[in-house]
Amino acid sequence: MARISKYERGLDNDIKYRGPLSYRWLMVLGWICISFKVLETVLALGKKLNLGQPDWMLALGNVSGLLGNLALPLFLIANFAIILDNKKTYKQQLIKFGGLSVLVIALFILIKEHYIDGICIAVIRDEVVANEAVDKILYMLSVTGALIFNLFIDLFMCTLFMFFLDYTPENHFRGKKIRAFRTMALIPVCYEIGSLVIRVVIAMGDDIPPYFIYPFLTTKPFMSFIMFVLMAIHIWREKHKFAKKEKTDEEYEEYTQTNVHSLRFSIYTSVVILITGIIDFFVYVVGTIALTISVTGVSLNDALSDEALYTMTDELLPLTSRVVGAWGFGKHYYMIILIPIILLFSYTRNHKNEAADALIPVGGIVLALIVAIESIYQGIVMAIYSFWDVINQFLSQFQ
Repeated sequence: MARISKYERGLDNDIKYRGPLSYRWLMVLGWICISFKVLETVLALGKKLNLGQPDWMLALGNVSGLLGNLALPLFLIANFAIILDNKKTYKQQLIKFGGLSVLVIALFILIKEHYIDGICIAVIRDEVVANEAVDKILYMLSVTGALIFNLFIDLFMCTLFMFFLDYTPENHFRGKKIRAFRTMALIPVCYEIGSLVIRVVIAMGDDIPPYFIYPFLTTKPFMSFIMFVLMAIHIWREKHKFAKKEKTDEEYEEYTQTNVHSLRFSIYTSVVILITGIIDFFVYVVGTIALTISVTGVSLNDALSDEALYTMTDELLPLTSRVVGAWGFGKHYYMIILIPIILLFSYTRNHKNEAADALIPVGGIVLALIVAIESIYQGIVMAIYSFWDVINQFLSQFQ
């Protein structure tokens, strides 16, 4: 049987295979991962306040951080699916992610200014000292990469990038002016690069930045950004190739609705994840070692001496690895574990009740709030029990 060219594919000669997972499942998994990210942030804050946490809490924080890092890639791929399958317009997606971004920024400022500052001022009884202490804790969390949380900024910027790269305006930027419109794709790219530079400056410097900067920073690791750009350019190139073959926009749209293109998209995405994941791991390891050697001030010839090796591995390596992680490296290669899910994913799979999609963010926000409240509550309870244990041990000495 002759192989059918992708340029001749359509709904009438499509393959039967279609992955069992839809965009909705990726969104649900993404929100579950956000809850783990919230848990990681609370545990990281607890670790700063109490260094004597049990091992199981430290392990839970590490696992939560790993799973939390998977939220954004799941949302990004689900967003690709929604765009490719024309489930929602660019305008709808930009309004949604823009609105959620503003909501997260407002909630962060409210919680910090009203609740956290208020509690600290009540405990310390000095407003200036309390504010400085809170800003210092937030700074320490940002240096380790724990205080990077506004995923919707990333989704907004990625959608904006796709909008400028893929959308064809109906009334403006006609003819050769379309090039100017495509060039605007550099706006979200510059924002992403700027966020990365700010994260590096925060991690390497000693000055504490204004706290309201944190919710405006993107959360994507650098190689996740590269992965997204490669995926977006791949989609744009396919559309461009169809145009060169003198295929109409309608024929290209029909091709994007086929199971063949859905499977090809999943395979391409998996390959890009694997390649960028390997590069991310390599850069993370090399960057951590190079930074550690730089901080110790030893030469490459002396780096493997017993004394230098002890200083590097036991004292500096954990710190430098967190700093390199805060730069955006070492947090993307985890995505390799998503490859089986991506291969089972099909963006052409739809649901009868599309209105239920609006309930997923609501349920996700509620779940994240429950996790935050419950974890903070458990932390306070544990702190109270620890306090009374110390008091009882102190009083037992006088009995």
